[in-house]
Amino acid sequence: MYWKLRIPLFLFVMGVTSGLYQKFPNLFLVNTSYFIRSVVFIGVIGIIFTILENSKVNEKKVHIIIGMTLICTGILFDNLMV
Repeated sequence: MYWKLRIPLFLFVMGVTSGLYQKFPNLFLVNTSYFIRSVVFIGVIGIIFTILENSKVNEKKVHIIIGMTLICTGILFDNLMV
């Protein structure tokens, strides 16, 4: 069984970006309001996902185990960076 990488990469990027934002808040506009930080977070996710879409990485098909591994890695990275 094969999946497109779209959903696993999206969840992986969300987990990694969320973990980095939690661990290193000084890198991402620390002295701004919560609203601005939220907009920047969503913007970074959007930019990364747009780059993945334009480079056609999301269209590649991978085995379901690799997709599940990407999803679990993103979740694990998010949990470990807290």
